[in-house]
Amino acid sequence: MREIDTILGVLDGFGLTPLIAYALRFFLRNRYENLCIVNKDSKIEFLDRASERFFGIKQAGSKGMDIRELVPQSSLCKIIETGVPVIGRIFEIKDKRWISSSYPIIRGGEIIGALAKLTLFSLEEVERINKEVNKLRREVTYFKEKEQSDYGKAYTFDNILGISAQIKGSVEMAKKISLINTDVLIVGESGTGKELFAHSIHSFASPDRPLVKVNCPAIPFELAESEFFGYERGAFSGALPSGKPGKFEIANNGTIFLDEVSSLPLSIQAKLLRVLQEREVERLGSTTPKNINFRLIAATNRDLRELVKQEKFRDDLYYRVAKAIIHVVPLRERREDIPIYLYHFLHKINLSFKTQVETISKGAMNVFLNYSWPGNVRELINILEQSVLRAWESKEVNETHLPQELIKCSKQSSQKTTYDNKSIREVLANKEKELIISMLKSKNGNKRQAALILGMSRSTLYEKMKKYHIR
Repeated sequence: MREIDTILGVLDGFGLTPLIAYALRFFLRNRYENLCIVNKDSKIEFLDRASERFFGIKQAGSKGMDIRELVPQSSLCKIIETGVPVIGRIFEIKDKRWISSSYPIIRGGEIIGALAKLTLFSLEEVERINKEVNKLRREVTYFKEKEQSDYGKAYTFDNILGISAQIKGSVEMAKKISLINTDVLIVGESGTGKELFAHSIHSFASPDRPLVKVNCPAIPFELAESEFFGYERGAFSGALPSGKPGKFEIANNGTIFLDEVSSLPLSIQAKLLRVLQEREVERLGSTTPKNINFRLIAATNRDLRELVKQEKFRDDLYYRVAKAIIHVVPLRERREDIPIYLYHFLHKINLSFKTQVETISKGAMNVFLNYSWPGNVRELINILEQSVLRAWESKEVNETHLPQELIKCSKQSSQKTTYDNKSIREVLANKEKELIISMLKSKNGNKRQAALILGMSRSTLYEKMKKYHIR
């Protein structure tokens, strides 16, 4: 150590600042990393005190020793011969793994020695750090995926199932509207899949652009303006120092989807109308408007015209939003789609719950077909999940697995048509055939993909194609 101080004292004479002098002293005395310097004969010229203690050598007792006496597999000898540094080498000393980096010392083009820095972190510690880094990477990936989910498309028209004329008509209408640069209003009861249509319209026309989803009822009244239009620095108490863009700014050159737009307060409706008319927003605390380009897709489960009469929704905003209207028909008005949804979601539920329920009995299907489904597809999924859980060890969902309230309501349903064993088989067979044909067309004849979505093996699909004479 006295040698180090002597060296630093000499270097001080060359005008080293105190900071550099102390930094060099730390580098040579660093207890976190070991330092070894050997001459061209591989004899140790310097070994830090921590390393000497590790090897059981008295202070300065290592000087003149051959490095191979302490570390037989040392790379310093090879470096002296080749002049090629070895970085990040892993080796063992006393049954413990270490990491080192070694470099040649060159003067006047001649190798006069070598030095090695031995990291005191063991490889196990590095592995622990790697686990922490991987954990952070997973978290970053999660938040990136979440951001993509929040501001990206998740569904396409291929995800909209159904063979009824009503659902097919809505899909065709939506596809045509997708290609027109106009705002869209989607009308339908809760649970009919309005968001599915909104995603599909966006992805059909501009899949690479942002899709910003806003659940209007979930936004607090007092925060609505800042959430929609953003704010500048210092606009109000608690505002972020950098300010914040609003939903419309984030949706620039993309699509903004306002779910349940009827719940917006009248004060926000007035500002929303201006944004739609002028295609510009002005942040809170700012006097400079920003031009933006976006497509608005609004959805509602209420009759906006009736709300206009009640003065709960602005008539000028209604006429602005309702340029193109898509009606999503409730499930009770397209009962032929019910078996398709049941078997589609049965496959997904089996994957989620690790169950192996393969079919739905005729009696249970009759109940499903006669029920009015006030909650539409969302309610159907919920009821089916409950039924699958009750049929955990069974291969079939039957009436005993259905909620009693469902059976009771099904019997009282205004739908009076019932199916005997023969007719239910015919109904299901016809719908199954139509579904298989529809899936094969949507997947351009790709039987593997069609079978995957239908929830059956390819061999089963081939059997059914043969049964129904599908080519």
